[in-house]
Amino acid sequence: MTRSSPLGRSQLLSSPDRGPRSSFLFEDRNTELSHRDALLAAQAEHERVREAAIRVYEMHELKEEHQRILDQGRREQERLWAEAEIAAEETRLQELKAKTIPKPKPPPAPEPPKAVEQPASQIPAAQPSPGVRKSVEADTILSQVKSQPASAAPQQNGLFTGQGKLAASSPFATAAQPQPTSQQVSAPKSIVAAPQPKATPPQPPTAQTQPQARPPPAKPTVDRYVQIHQELKTLRKDLTAQSKVPGSPLKGKMGTFRREIRVSIGQLTGGKGANIQPTTKIMSILRESLEGQVPSPPIDASRFVAEPRQPAEGATHNDATLPALFIYLMNICAKGIISQFINEAGANPKAADPIGVFTAQIFSHKDFQWRGQSLIDILLAKFRVVCPVLFGFRGNDRTERGRQAIGWRKDGPGWITEQSHNDRMAGLGAGFASVSLRDFSKTSKANPYPPTHYWKAVAGIVNSPANETSNTQYVVLRSMIDGHEQRFLNFYGNAAIAALRLALVDFPKKAPQNASAAGTLVALAEVLRTEGGLVLA
Repeated sequence: MTRSSPLGRSQLLSSPDRGPRSSFLFEDRNTELSHRDALLAAQAEHERVREAAIRVYEMHELKEEHQRILDQGRREQERLWAEAEIAAEETRLQELKAKTIPKPKPPPAPEPPKAVEQPASQIPAAQPSPGVRKSVEADTILSQVKSQPASAAPQQNGLFTGQGKLAASSPFATAAQPQPTSQQVSAPKSIVAAPQPKATPPQPPTAQTQPQARPPPAKPTVDRYVQIHQELKTLRKDLTAQSKVPGSPLKGKMGTFRREIRVSIGQLTGGKGANIQPTTKIMSILRESLEGQVPSPPIDASRFVAEPRQPAEGATHNDATLPALFIYLMNICAKGIISQFINEAGANPKAADPIGVFTAQIFSHKDFQWRGQSLIDILLAKFRVVCPVLFGFRGNDRTERGRQAIGWRKDGPGWITEQSHNDRMAGLGAGFASVSLRDFSKTSKANPYPPTHYWKAVAGIVNSPANETSNTQYVVLRSMIDGHEQRFLNFYGNAAIAALRLALVDFPKKAPQNASAAGTLVALAEVLRTEGGLVLA
């Protein structure tokens, strides 16, 4: 290695803006003029730095002021929304107070029957009046219900079928939705009236015999939900093709609406008042599609409901058709709700509740109903496809065919992992409970999916034969109960306790040895006992 020359070192150390000779070699380097020039240069640099700093500070202040104005505007908007909600509730309360129910006129006094002499042997024994007889029967039945031990599987109230199975239909359905008003039947009366009366000898028909009540219409089969799901797929393909046509009013708008709905549903949280803005945004989009601001072809609405409907008096939409874009966006809402249940409620069951509240708001809104009833069958069609267990379907989760029957999802050519499947099922079970256990007793709106459907779903699982149970059923059943047991008890009372005993104590006993998820039901029963004081065993 050679030592560098002094000339090379001086060239390396010299500043690029200086000349070949350093300034200290000049003879006038210490003159007054040289010092003055250096001072002026330093002062100019100081002013430049100062002006740059002032400019940066002013930009920062402008940004802070802009953000402050935005925050204040958002707070004012939230205040206006809250005041609008309060004003709407006050208006509704005043309308309710103004309403009165006319009392019926008393019936005319019946004429006394003419006295007819009869032999002493044909004179019937004295019987109590109808009012007294009903009171005695009610007291007798109520005493029987109270005296029955809690551990027994009663045959009354339609709670159980043979061999201790839970009835598929909800008991005392009129008590399932508590309504503390004078126009509806209260829960205790429904519970008392539910037991079957004792058999009486047949009476000969008379001219005054009342006609028998017609049986309720048959419930739609779950296959109808599969058909609705296929109809929604067809609608999506048709509208997507129309939106690509040059000059179509759907071009650009349909994709924008879809993205805004998905983003708004993803913003739903459990904070008080936090969901007002995303809910209002989605409702405005639905109204825009429903009122024709974005034109779309009409489509037969009966393709997307489980049962045929007739025009209803006072309904907002009684025509046979609805805008196709509106049905499509309702489908997007349903898909977003299902996705949120899977992604959020699987790990945190409490996250299902705000999504359930939003679901109830959308499907119970009169503007978004058809012929006086909700379009919640669109959401149920999604539930039916992704979680068939909720609708009574069973399958062996160790076989290909069984996994298809219970909604096990595929990832490419193979199946997703068992943990991923269980997380999906847990989120869907919690979501189904948050939708079907909503209390509408304090609102004038009709419940789009009453708690009777929750009872039916639980019954469809716990009534499974021992050789047809699966881990998926245990996972779904646990997520349906965990965190929702108090609402279930509020709706059904003692009947709910009996159902929980079957679900958490008796049903796990059917599980095979390799059913790991069955133990979680037993553990949940223990949690309810220690934390809530609910003894089921």
